[in-house]
Amino acid sequence: MIDERSALVHLLKDGRRLAYAEYGAVEGRPVFYFHGFPGSRLEAVLAAAAAARLGIRLIAVDRPGYGRSDDLPGRRLSDWPADVAALADALGLKDFGILGVSGGAPFALACAYALNERVELLSLVCPLGPLGDPALSFKLPRPLRGALAGSQRFPGFSRWLGDKLLRLTCRYPEGILRALLLVAPPEDRALFRDAGIFSTMAQSLREALSQKGRGVIADMAIYRAAWDFPLSELNLPVRLWHGTADRTVPRVLVDHLVASLPHCRSRLIPDEGHFSLPLRHMDEILVEHRG
Repeated sequence: MIDERSALVHLLKDGRRLAYAEYGAVEGRPVFYFHGFPGSRLEAVLAAAAAARLGIRLIAVDRPGYGRSDDLPGRRLSDWPADVAALADALGLKDFGILGVSGGAPFALACAYALNERVELLSLVCPLGPLGDPALSFKLPRPLRGALAGSQRFPGFSRWLGDKLLRLTCRYPEGILRALLLVAPPEDRALFRDAGIFSTMAQSLREALSQKGRGVIADMAIYRAAWDFPLSELNLPVRLWHGTADRTVPRVLVDHLVASLPHCRSRLIPDEGHFSLPLRHMDEILVEHRG
C-alpha cells in the first residue's frame, strides 16, 4: 500500500513544482486522477480503498496553483498535457489510464487528445462539459446562464464579487462546504454526514485554496473559454458516468459529451448525486482500468 497522505513533488523543466500523491497498489495499473473544482490531490483519498482492492495505482495530481503545485500564470487547457506527460515520463510510465472527476474532466479530455497513444482508457465522472460553447449556452439552466452572461457584460463587478467569494471560501472552507450541502440533493447530504468523508473533502478544499485561490481563478477562465481541441477526433475508449440527481453539472453538458465523443460508453445512474456517484461506484469505475 502507498502512504495515502504522501505529498510528492516532480520538478518540471521550467522550474515549476508539480505536486502529486499516490494511492492504492504500488505495482498496480497506473491511472492519473484529475481532481474536481476546486479540489486537490487529497480528494483521491476517497478512492484509495477501491484502488487497493482492484490493483490500481492511482496518481492524483494538483493542477497549477492548487495545493503544492506552483502556479502557471495565463495557463490554458492545452498546457496541462505537457505537465502530465513529464510526470509520466519521470515515473517510467509508457501507458496509463486517466480519470477526470467533475471540473477535472476538461483537463482529462485535453490529455486524452494530446497524449492519445499513451492513454489506454479515459473515465469521466459527473463531467463538466464545454461551458464556453455558444451552441450550448442557451440550453444551460437559467441561473448558470445568467452568471455566465453577467461575467461577460459586467467583468469588473464579476471579478470583485468572485474575489470576495474566494476570500470567504479560503477563510472558512468547512463553512462553505456545509453551505453548499444545504442545496445538494439528499443523496449527497446523506453521505456527507459521515465525519470521515466530510473531513477529507474539507481538507482537500483547504489544500486547494492554500495559494489564495490562484488555481481556482485560472480554472474559471479556462472553463469559460472555448476548448482548443475537437472532441470528435478523440480516438480512444471513453467511459462516462453521471447521476440523475446531480445538481452541480447540467445534464445538457453531459449529453453533449456523449454525443460528441466517437467511442464513448455512458452510464446514467438513477438517484445518484454529484458526490454520491463516485463515492458509491468507484469500484465499478476503476475496474474498467484493469484491462
